[in-house]
Parts: sequence; structure tokens; C-alpha cells
Amino acid sequence: MERPVEYLTKGDVIVINYPFSDGSNSKKRPALLVATFGNNIIVCVITSKSGREKEIKLEDEDFLIGKLDLISYIHPDAIYTAKKSTAIRKLGSLKDGKINEVTTAIIEILQQAPSSPPPASKALERGKPPKNE
Repeated sequence: MERPVEYLTKGDVIVINYPFSDGSNSKKRPALLVATFGNNIIVCVITSKSGREKEIKLEDEDFLIGKLDLISYIHPDAIYTAKKSTAIRKLGSLKDGKINEVTTAIIEILQQAPSSPPPASKALERGKPPKNE
């Protein structure tokens, strides 16, 4: 078993066990550390698969130190909070410009106006009680 990474900071690209969205399992994958607080870290998933609307391309020249094997994409809309001790290893650190680009994208996502809810049922509008089963 690998030892946890001792020192982590914003902009580090790390390997972490990232959970599937349904919570059924997890997968080791790279992630960008976007914040640390206490014993916790907040990360964005990194993948080599392109195609998501908000993805940010990550190339070798975006790294201050280290690199990934493939051109990859940061997903600022896929954020996960974990314990620092779950970081498996550090792959590198990004340059400030790329960190700022990701931070700006996260802020834009959080500042989006709420989407409109679907129209309410006509029965609810009339105040009818739900049918007993």
C-alpha cells in the first residue's frame, strides 16, 4: 500500500480514489486539488476523455512540475471533498494561469441562476389530496 502524500497545496495534481456518482465503487484517477481546509481537500476530476461542456484542456505546458501521460481534461463541474489521507500520490503542480482558469470556471458554475422547476401538477394547484394506495 502506498503512503499518503505529506504536503498538498492548491494546484497539485494528485491520484485519489474517486467515487462513482452512484456511490457503488471508486476508481483511482488524477484530480486537481482546488482547496485544502483542515484535514480535507476539495478536488476536480481529471479525465482523458473529452466531450463535457465545461471541461478545461490540460496539456504538458500547463504544469509547473510533473505531467500526465495523455492530454487530459479538468471537469470543474465534478467536485469532490475527501480526507487528505486519501491522496495516493502527487503527479505534479499546475501553473497559476491554469489554476486561475479552473477557479474562475468553478465560480461561474456556482453563480449560475437556479434552473426553473418543472410545472406543478394541476392536482396540486387545485389543492386535491393525493390518492390513497
